[in-house]
Amino acid sequence: MGADPGRVQGPEHLQAPEQDPGPVRAPAPSGEPRVLVAEGLEAVLPSGAGVGPWSGEIRAGEQVLLLGPSGSGKSTLLRVLAGAIPSHQRGRVTGSVRLLDGTAGGASAIDPVAGGVLATAPVLGHLGQDPVDGVCLPLIADDVALPLESACTPPERIGPRVHEVLSAMGVGELAHRSAATLSGGQLQRASLAAAIAARPRLLLLDEPTAMLDAEGVAAVRSAVDAATDQTGCALLLVEHRLDEWAGERGLDGLPARTVALDRSGRVLADGPTREVLTAHGPVLREQGCWLPREIEERIGGSWLAEPAGSAEPAGSAALVPLASATPRSEVLLHLRDATLGPPDASGRGDDAVLTGADLEIRAGRLLAVVGRNGAGKSTLLGALSRLDPLRAGTLEGAAAGLVLQRPESQFVADTVEDELAASGAPQDVRRAMLERLDLADHAAQSPYRLSGGQQRRLSLGAMLLADRPVLLADEPGYGLDRSAQEAVLSLLREAADAGRGVVMTTHDLRSLEAADEVVVIADGRLVGPLAPSDLLADDALLRRAGLRVADRLGPHPREGTEAERAGSSAPVRADGSLSPGAGSPLSEQQSSAPADDPAPRTALDPLARPRTALDPPARPRAPLARRDPTVLLGLLTALSIVCITLTDPAPLLVLYALLAAGTMLGLRLGPLALARAQAPFVLFAAGVFMVNVLSRPGHEPWPDLPVRVTSEGIVLGAALALRALVIGLGAVAVVRASDPGRTMTSLRTHARLPARIALALLAGSRLLEDLPRRWATITRAHRLRRPPSADGTPARLAPRAMARCAFALLVDAIRSSTRIAFALESRGLGTGERTQWRTAALTRTDGALVVGVVLAVAAVLVLAG
Repeated sequence: MGADPGRVQGPEHLQAPEQDPGPVRAPAPSGEPRVLVAEGLEAVLPSGAGVGPWSGEIRAGEQVLLLGPSGSGKSTLLRVLAGAIPSHQRGRVTGSVRLLDGTAGGASAIDPVAGGVLATAPVLGHLGQDPVDGVCLPLIADDVALPLESACTPPERIGPRVHEVLSAMGVGELAHRSAATLSGGQLQRASLAAAIAARPRLLLLDEPTAMLDAEGVAAVRSAVDAATDQTGCALLLVEHRLDEWAGERGLDGLPARTVALDRSGRVLADGPTREVLTAHGPVLREQGCWLPREIEERIGGSWLAEPAGSAEPAGSAALVPLASATPRSEVLLHLRDATLGPPDASGRGDDAVLTGADLEIRAGRLLAVVGRNGAGKSTLLGALSRLDPLRAGTLEGAAAGLVLQRPESQFVADTVEDELAASGAPQDVRRAMLERLDLADHAAQSPYRLSGGQQRRLSLGAMLLADRPVLLADEPGYGLDRSAQEAVLSLLREAADAGRGVVMTTHDLRSLEAADEVVVIADGRLVGPLAPSDLLADDALLRRAGLRVADRLGPHPREGTEAERAGSSAPVRADGSLSPGAGSPLSEQQSSAPADDPAPRTALDPLARPRTALDPPARPRAPLARRDPTVLLGLLTALSIVCITLTDPAPLLVLYALLAAGTMLGLRLGPLALARAQAPFVLFAAGVFMVNVLSRPGHEPWPDLPVRVTSEGIVLGAALALRALVIGLGAVAVVRASDPGRTMTSLRTHARLPARIALALLAGSRLLEDLPRRWATITRAHRLRRPPSADGTPARLAPRAMARCAFALLVDAIRSSTRIAFALESRGLGTGERTQWRTAALTRTDGALVVGVVLAVAAVLVLAG
């Protein structure tokens, strides 16, 4: 493998011990048809980073682990195979790669580089790192059905298949939930369900368990195994959490073959997993890779460079200790008898996440908070940071800084150096922090162009310079490799040693080596604090908290409604008994798994039971909301044309009165609710009326007024204003009566709207639905970057800061739209033939509505004439 002079090279390859036998080569599996063949495949991005060259093949049913440190190009290689480079991302690809149809001899082949994502979609399933943008459509069931429609699956078979894969992921009851209401863990499972729904020949998974607890990891692993066993598809897996993926089988639970990359992206080894990890484990660990526990024990030593509680950790002077030395173990923050719940909840006691919470944050101590997905870890940090009010109880003590899971949400400047300067620290301190963060060479670079590990270190360093007595970090090791997580946890350890009180949430038990004590959230209560060693020795508590997989996965007690819930429970049969487990063949799982959250309660039907993909969507109770959206749009169009032709205010006033009465009755809206919905149109109509009254020439009935008012202006202004009100009220009625999914289904069925346009509009609706959540996250993060008030409450944002948040939201939305576009194409959304799962049928009531509206409008016109 010769060096490419146009490619930036990483550090020299670390050498294995002298007895290292060199790269291990796995014999090609025999008997199974080839799915992928690569010859000298290499990709180089504009930054100079790259991966390869790699030559090899993957056969049907084969599972391959792609292992390497962060920045080695693992995700880049997966994106090349998926067809995203260069079609969606700039890059130079050399060598050759072919995806074969899976038959013996590979009768047909697809070139991902030349054909792009759409060409690979029929044979390949892909799951990217960001679960939020992996779900393209508003409803989960529709998103999972999308690749099945693209594969021209008969409509009657799509529903059962959607139900099958969602149940295997343990999120069957989320089928009719909106993607905007789900947590990252739930979205991760739903995205994986969409990736395997159409039974691809090759499955590419990029860290599929990053946001899941132990039970979630086991469920996803079992579902992937079942999919590969049933369909014979091959698997190429990128995963940091090797022990969690392997489970109790250890090394034997990992994919049988491993392709290992070094830091520069070159292939270090390609062969049997046990042999690759045994021979190259020391090199991989030194370069920053997580390794299975069995290999770690052979190599020896702790994964954390600095043991917990070291007196003088390297580089601690750069962390700017508090101005006044805080006595070690002094209580900085005290939470007493608190009841906590999600910040957007109604405040009812039955949706509380944590009750009776008592917690002391002490100076010089690093406290870890652990628990299953949805237990309340993020809710606890929101309360400790004073971003979210307590339902009950008290919080006393110092101000706290909070580092969120997505560090880019907290960036407030255009360069890395300015990001640290925004914290108010002097220049010499900022320079020292840049060196400590290993970001001095990136000082003039945009923080958004840093890697995930660099972004995490930068956001943590900026919060450290803010010099808050208490530092909170939400999943600081999420998605990081060994070296990046070691750097982040070392910063937290040093902050505690410098006199701060530090709290971190985590579901990674390896992180506990850096902690002084740990609190477990289980069954809505705080357990502890405990010594980390005591928790690790308490198998019952680990299982109760979802940190270790139970002997038989099953539904666990409801632990709140926090947005982070991931729905980690096992499938059950229709009679309520436990299935053989998530690893059972998918065809045996005939009912959905119970989610952590109870049945989604809607405003239309608060007592609705959980619905699965096999159940029809809930029917709205309002009469007008049951009507076909195409009929409603047609009536609105016709009414708008009639209004445009009218210049007499009288018939327009009568039409408005009739439409208002029909809307209130048909949608069961009160007068105040209707008035609020019409507020923008009322303001617009008032402006139209005033402009015409004051500008039209004609007879002046009140010549003594200081302004000129004409009779012609009054008549025409009233007509135009009423026209705007009628059309606006009709639009309100149609929007309130229809949802985007039903509307696009109806337009595809009755108006023959092309599927590509309809589904692209739905994807846009999905992004719009998520904007309020994104806005809330960004504004909360920016509030934390400003100096707090005297009582420690995060400051309110000034107009300039709000403008900065708006720009950050725009950037975030643009990035998400590109990722959603890639996900749509990876599900096969193109111009080719496809089936349609959901259809819309016109009823006699729809016809009666059309006749009634036509007769009413005709009567008004006749009487007015």
